[in-house]
Amino acid sequence: MDEKSAAQEEKARLKKNLRASLLIVLPLTLLAFAFSPGLLAASALGIDLGPLSPEEAPLLFAGIELVLALAMLLACKSALMHGVRLLFKSPCADSLVAVSAFSAVIASLLLIVQMALTGDALFHELLFTPLGILLTFTLGGKYLEVRLAAQKASLDEEEGVVPPGAEEMMAEREVERQKREEEERRKKESEARYRELEALRAEERRLAEREARRARGEAPPAEEEEPAASDAPKQEKATKTPEHTPLLAVTDNAALRFLAFGLLLAIADAALWQTMGLDPLQTAIFFFAVLFFACPAALFFASPFALPEALKKCRAQKILVKNVSVFGTLKHISAIALSKSGGITEGRPFLATIVGEGLSDSAILGLAASAENGVSHPLARVLVTNAVKRGARLMRVSATSSIPGKGVEALINGRAVRLGKREWLEEEGVLISNSLLTQGDQFASRGKIVIYLGTSSSAKGILVFSDEMRSDMPRTIRLLEALGVQTVMMTGDCRTAAKRTAKDAGISLCRADLAPADKAKEVRMLQAHGHSVALLAAKKEDAEAAAMADVVLAMQTSEIAPDILIDSGDPSHIPQLITLSRKAVRAVRLALALAFLAAVLAAVLLHASLFFGGDLRFLPLLAVLSMLAGVVAAALVPIGLKGFKFAPHTLDY
Repeated sequence: MDEKSAAQEEKARLKKNLRASLLIVLPLTLLAFAFSPGLLAASALGIDLGPLSPEEAPLLFAGIELVLALAMLLACKSALMHGVRLLFKSPCADSLVAVSAFSAVIASLLLIVQMALTGDALFHELLFTPLGILLTFTLGGKYLEVRLAAQKASLDEEEGVVPPGAEEMMAEREVERQKREEEERRKKESEARYRELEALRAEERRLAEREARRARGEAPPAEEEEPAASDAPKQEKATKTPEHTPLLAVTDNAALRFLAFGLLLAIADAALWQTMGLDPLQTAIFFFAVLFFACPAALFFASPFALPEALKKCRAQKILVKNVSVFGTLKHISAIALSKSGGITEGRPFLATIVGEGLSDSAILGLAASAENGVSHPLARVLVTNAVKRGARLMRVSATSSIPGKGVEALINGRAVRLGKREWLEEEGVLISNSLLTQGDQFASRGKIVIYLGTSSSAKGILVFSDEMRSDMPRTIRLLEALGVQTVMMTGDCRTAAKRTAKDAGISLCRADLAPADKAKEVRMLQAHGHSVALLAAKKEDAEAAAMADVVLAMQTSEIAPDILIDSGDPSHIPQLITLSRKAVRAVRLALALAFLAAVLAAVLLHASLFFGGDLRFLPLLAVLSMLAGVVAAALVPIGLKGFKFAPHTLDY
C-alpha cells in the first residue's frame, strides 16, 4: 500500500509540475508571438507603430524575444535536462526536444550576430516564436500522457456515479484481502520454520562429514565462500525501474530515428551550401534551422490520443487495463504462458472422489484437512471446506511444514502425515500399493488432480480433484496461434494429467511438475529465446512468474496484481487485445510518418526559400506549420481504431 501511495504521489507531483510549466510557457509564447509576427503583420498592413516598429530597433526586439525564450527554457528545465542526460545513452522524445530547443536558440543567436554585423533587419527569421509553440505542444502532450497514466481505471465507476452495492462489495473485498494476508503470514512462518529445520539438518550433516574426514585423517574441505556483499547493490541496480517509461514505447523509438534523420540532413545540407559558396555564418544558421525541424509534435500527442480510444473499447467488454504503460507491449507478445489453475481452467477446483485403502473416506478427509488446515493453497481450502460440510473429524496438528511444489508434511497424534505428489511420497520412503498407483494413473490420464495421502510409511488413499476447463479456451488457443503467438501451459500437476489438459485445450507445449520458482524459470527461458512473454494466471503461487513476465493477464477475480484484468471471463478477448494493441501501434506509427513527411516538406520549402529568395524569411512560418501538421496527424489516430470491434467468434477482427 505504501508503494502504491508513493507512486500516486509521484504521478500527482509530476502532473502539478507539468501544469505549472505549461501555464508559464503559454503566456510567454503569446508574448513572443506579439513581438515577432504580430508587429511584423502590423507593419505589413501599413499601421504606423512609431518606435515600436521592429525595423527601427531590430536588436532591441530580438533581445526581448531572447529573454522570453530563456524564460521558456527555464520553465521546461526538468524535461530538457532529462533529455540531455539520455541523449548519448538512450535517446528519447525528451532528447529530441532538447536538441530542437537548443538548435532554435543557437540559430536565433547566430541571426542576432548577423544582424549586428551587417545591420540587416533579420527580425522575421528568428525561431523564438516556433520554440515557444514547440515547448507548449510538448508540455501539453506530456501532461495528457501523465494524466492518462494516473487515471484509476474502474469498471464500476462512470462519470462519478457509484453503482449500488459498491460499499458492500468493497467491504467483502477488504475481508478477503485480510484473509489472504493472514494466510500469507502463516505460509511465511511455516516456510521459515521449514528453512530453519533444513539449515539445522544441513549443519548437522556438515559437522558429521567433517568429523568423519578428521577420523580418516583427510584434510577438511574448503569452506564455500559467502556471496560478496557487493552483489546486493548490483541486484538492486538491475531491478531499478527506468526513469522514463512512455505509454507507447514506439514514440521513443521514433525519436531516435527522427534525431538521426535530422542530424544527417542538417550535415548534408550544410556541406552542400558550403560547397556552393554560402557564407559560413549563414551555413551555420541553416544547419541549426534544419535540425530544429527534427521534432514533430505528433511524438507527444500520438499516445495520449490513441490510448483513450483503445481503453474505451476495453471497458465496454469489461476489460480493466490497470497498467496502461504495458498496452503497447502487447503488440510484441510472441509467447503466452498459461497457468492451468485460474488460467486454462476456471480456477474453482472441487473434490471429485476419495479412494481409500485401510481407512474410510471420512478418516482420509479428516487427516488431509487437518494437515492442510491453515495452508494458503486452493486445494487446501477445498479440503477444509469439504471436511466441515461432511462432518469429518479435524485433529490437532503438532507441527506442519509446507513444501512448495511437493506437498504438506504434518505431525498428527505422533504420526507423520504426508499429503502431496506421488513422487514426493516415494522419495520420503512411503510405500504406495499397486492398486492405488493404478487408480491414480487412471484419474490422471483423464486430466484430474491426484493427491496421495500417506501416514508413517504407507499410503492410505488418494484424493481426486477436478477443475473444469474454460469453455472458450480451445478457440482462444486457435486465435493465438493464428496471430503467431506460441502457447505454453505451466502447471504443478503430474505430467500425465498435464498432457491430457493440454490436449483438450489444443496446446502443443506443456510444462508439468513445476514449483512456483520453476514457473518463473520457464518464463525467463522463453525470454532468453527472444520471446516477449505474457502470463495468464490468477493464483498467488504464480507471483514469481508474474514478476518476470512482460505482461500479466488475469481472468475475473485474481490473487495477484495483473496488468490487465479480463473481468468478463472470456479468454477469447486475449488475442483480440493483442490485435487491438497492434492496431493502436500502427495508428501511432502512421501519425509519426505523416509528421515526418510534414517535416521533410518544410525542409524542402526552406531550401527553396534560400535558393530562390536568398534568405530564410519563411523559416518561422514553416516551423509552425510543420508542428501543426504533426498535431493534426496525431488527432487522426483514434479514427484508425474506430472500426475495431471485439468479435469473439471469428478471426476477422
